[in-house]
Amino acid sequence: MIKLKLQIMRLQRQLSQEEIADLIGMTQSTYSRKEKGVTNITMQEWIKIAKVLGVEKDEIYQASVSKKDKLNVSENQNLYIVTYVLEQIDFLQRKNYELKEEIRILQNKDAVFN
Repeated sequence: MIKLKLQIMRLQRQLSQEEIADLIGMTQSTYSRKEKGVTNITMQEWIKIAKVLGVEKDEIYQASVSKKDKLNVSENQNLYIVTYVLEQIDFLQRKNYELKEEIRILQNKDAVFN
């Protein structure tokens, strides 16, 4: 199972797989397999990764899931992705509005001085 929380946290911090791998002492390909869920992440590795990301282990930890439960996990991951994307869209829309307001204010100031 893809470690979605871990992947999102890494991307939010603008870190590459290679950068995290170097910081925790493994190759990029090994880290990639762990992040994709191909191989398990040990508890010690979870702790190291959390430290690199500057978070508590519980914020990124995702236990391995049995094949029986994968369908439910997949549905939950999809919901998590959709929720995350919607939150990012909302954030960007607000930021866009703020920047447009700032441009408008600066244009008004410029008009006053010219």
